[in-house]
Amino acid sequence: MSGLTGWLGRTLAAPLLGPVNTARAYSAEKLRRDVIAGLTVAAVELPQAMAYALLAGVPPQYGIYTSVLQGAMAALLSSSNHLATGPTNTQSLLLISALTRLADPVARPEVYLQLVFALTFLKGIIQIVFAAARFGDMVRYVSRSVIVGVAAGAGVLILVGQAPSFLGVTTLPADSQLPGLPGAAQRVWTHLGDVQPWSILIGCISIAIVIACQLISRFVPGALIAIIVGAAIVATYPAAAQVATIGALPKELPRLQNPWPGWPAIHDLLPGAFALATLGLIETIAIGKTIASKTGGRIDPNQEALAQGFTNFASSFLQCIPGSGSFTRSALDQGAGGATRFAAVYNAIFVAIVFLALGGLVEFVPLASLAAVLFVIGYQLIDWRYLMRIARTNWVDTTVCLITFAATLVAPLEWAVFIGIGVNLALYLRSAARLHMNEMVPTAAGPFFERPIHDRSGEKQVIFLQLEGELFFGVADELQTQLSSLSRSGVRIAILRLKRTHSIDATVLHVLEEFARDMHRRHGYVILCGVREELMATLHAYGLIKVLGRQNVFAASIGVFSSAKRALERAKELVGKSIDDSKIDTDESKEFDYQI
Repeated sequence: MSGLTGWLGRTLAAPLLGPVNTARAYSAEKLRRDVIAGLTVAAVELPQAMAYALLAGVPPQYGIYTSVLQGAMAALLSSSNHLATGPTNTQSLLLISALTRLADPVARPEVYLQLVFALTFLKGIIQIVFAAARFGDMVRYVSRSVIVGVAAGAGVLILVGQAPSFLGVTTLPADSQLPGLPGAAQRVWTHLGDVQPWSILIGCISIAIVIACQLISRFVPGALIAIIVGAAIVATYPAAAQVATIGALPKELPRLQNPWPGWPAIHDLLPGAFALATLGLIETIAIGKTIASKTGGRIDPNQEALAQGFTNFASSFLQCIPGSGSFTRSALDQGAGGATRFAAVYNAIFVAIVFLALGGLVEFVPLASLAAVLFVIGYQLIDWRYLMRIARTNWVDTTVCLITFAATLVAPLEWAVFIGIGVNLALYLRSAARLHMNEMVPTAAGPFFERPIHDRSGEKQVIFLQLEGELFFGVADELQTQLSSLSRSGVRIAILRLKRTHSIDATVLHVLEEFARDMHRRHGYVILCGVREELMATLHAYGLIKVLGRQNVFAASIGVFSSAKRALERAKELVGKSIDDSKIDTDESKEFDYQI
């Protein structure tokens, strides 16, 4: 019990050591760098927070609440010095996809908001469970192709979904009975007659400003400049007054409230919460590792799962939407010279100050400007370079990416995530379930060379095989077929080298045991060599060594092929004859065997 308590204490205390150690080594120079980085990121985060809130179907202030609270909390708990957390495009898009079937954000805003906070709450709990189960390490089994496919689909959905705001028209979900991208396109199509020219003009100007600023420098806050110019046009020209704007934001702090939705709603919210937690964690860890590769830092996936989980869980009580790591803001923090995790804390403080001091001016910000910002973000979500490269090199990654992309466009976004991961794992298992087994032949020029198994039934008394890769249930049937054929071929001794195998499961152990018993019935033997220490323990525990005979199992050793040579000596002993190495033909183009 004391050991469990100690482990729990260390696990909970680990994230708290980061800010303590950072504070101990803090200096005036680091303060200067962090403040500059915080101001730089705040200029980008403020318009993004409002845009992502609208993308999620909630008023802009909730995006700002999320930026401030989650940005500060996650920075203190993270294992990274540069990871910026808050509202993101994919999280917001996943959120509205999961909730619009349960509540209309326009017709029932109070119910919709309650469900939003409930999703944040549930997402946090799920990620905390991921951390406790150390699922952060499992992220490496999800390929980048899944993320690229989801991101590309999200980019297209953002482009189509923000078209009404860009065109100045109002659409409702009831305007279409079609799901996904076709439904969004249908809603825009039916309102083309209501397009406002001033809205399109402001949107085009905003896009031009954002792109021009990006061409100048990534440190120029193009999004902020674009919405300021858009607001100035609306406030200056009476003809532009008809353009839809954000409206006045309440200058108030988030209220404390209970996000628990009740047990009946949990069943409907869990799939969306699980998708948010999974995709958010994958993105956060991927972003953290990318930044760490540039700075020489190190990311702890399980600590990130705990940091993200606690941040979402705690912030759900303060009216925050689901958030995760942001690549744009994290890269900007690192590029602007941020020295420590406190840069993200200063960023959160600056966003809060601007919101409280200048929130009243936001009422002039046109929705077309925010749509333009999201247009650029949506387009940049499509990684054209990666798509072209995998299309030329790897059909598996291409298939995973395209299926995930297609699912994102036509299925609910939360299910598209699971579809992509499922296809990814299925194709991985298909590849991993190929048996890699070759015959090893001793040569005069060197110890051994490998070739495909040559089946010359009745001619061989000894065969030496090398197995490679993962020996799990996926290869068991093929292995059983190969070994059964071998036992019927007249071979008296089969040597299996396991040095290159990574793991072995009970199904394969059963196949090996049946093969050994079949060989014994035919007065033959099975010898294992190259057995690593952990594999030797597994063989002992299963009882396979007892079946084979301890003298027929050779542990891996330091010398090259030393256990293989000892296995061959054992084979000589069992047969009672020796191999005449001088008579072995080493020409690989000819059929040859070694007779014992």
